[in-house]
Amino acid sequence: MSPNREAELKRLAEADAHIADAERAVTEQMAQLEALRAAGHDTAMAERELTAFRETLAVLQGHRAVIIKAIEQIDAGLA
Repeated sequence: MSPNREAELKRLAEADAHIADAERAVTEQMAQLEALRAAGHDTAMAERELTAFRETLAVLQGHRAVIIKAIEQIDAGLA
C-alpha cells in the first residue's frame, strides 16, 4: 500500500471518529432541546447550539467526502 493511501486511510478513520462524535452531540442536543421544551423553558440557546452542531457535522461529512475522493484517485493511479 502506498504511503499516500495509508495516510488518507488514517485521515478517513479520524474523520469517521469525529463524525461519530458530532452525531452523538446532535442526538444529545436534540434530547436536551426536547427536555427544555417539555418543561416549558426557553429553547432559543439550545436551538442555536443544535444548529451549530448540525453545521459542524455537515462540514465533517464534507471533509470525509474529500478524503474518499483522494483515496479513489490514488486507487485509480491519478494521485
